[in-house]
Amino acid sequence: MASFIPRYKIVEKLRSKISEDEPIIIAGVSTGHAAISAEKGGADLLLFYNSGRYRIMGIGSLAGLLPFGDANSMTLELAREMTGVVEETPLIGGVCAVDPFRNINRFLRELKEEYGISGVINYPTVSMYGGLLRKNLEKQGFSYGKELLMIKSARKLDMLTTPYVFNPEEARSMAEVGADILIAHIGYREKTLSLEEAIVLLNRIVKEAREANPEIIVLCHGDPIVDPYSFKYVYKRVEGLAGFMGFAAIERLPVREAIINRLKEFKSIRK
Repeated sequence: MASFIPRYKIVEKLRSKISEDEPIIIAGVSTGHAAISAEKGGADLLLFYNSGRYRIMGIGSLAGLLPFGDANSMTLELAREMTGVVEETPLIGGVCAVDPFRNINRFLRELKEEYGISGVINYPTVSMYGGLLRKNLEKQGFSYGKELLMIKSARKLDMLTTPYVFNPEEARSMAEVGADILIAHIGYREKTLSLEEAIVLLNRIVKEAREANPEIIVLCHGDPIVDPYSFKYVYKRVEGLAGFMGFAAIERLPVREAIINRLKEFKSIRK
């Protein structure tokens, strides 16, 4: 059964792997079965949040940003499932920091002390909203600033912090509050970035983050980095990029392909 691991122990182990030129891979998992498989496959960290559950249902990930369920309650449900089947790999849970109905500091302690969750990510995040809606969310108190405070509070509890950042400015602000790992999300743009455009953006994010904290670890996530081949291309071309976090690339697309291919094998059988 998984148990809480202090952030310094996790970071020390990750840095050792980075020094040996081994990429850090965080597996996004949405079921206990996926978590077991990812652990056996060698994932360095296992991450879960509400959108993953929707994705497994066949519903788009953005459902996690809409009023279909209580994001933090779903995190607790997933935490119960994950901790029961994961053996040693540190678990990271999604925290909706702008939830007006929860004491976030108490929620963090609950994840750590009752469920053995070792780290957190800011998800759902207001960073995924833009334009007038984002401005009004900030105005009404549903702000990115609360996500920064949540990451700062989690660090004080010795939890690993792995926030999403979408641009260099967010990278700097998260680095300044003490985030251990930044997950640079380059997906969900008005137009999907090319790999070359992704490399430019990732270089800017890494540069900005490292100016604030030279020791910070930066991983990439999101379209167009969708498989080992696209990750390898980017990984070799972004100085300071330490690895990858994948949800669909790890638990959904490979499973879908395996099911399709297996059924075709069965259907091809003749007497």
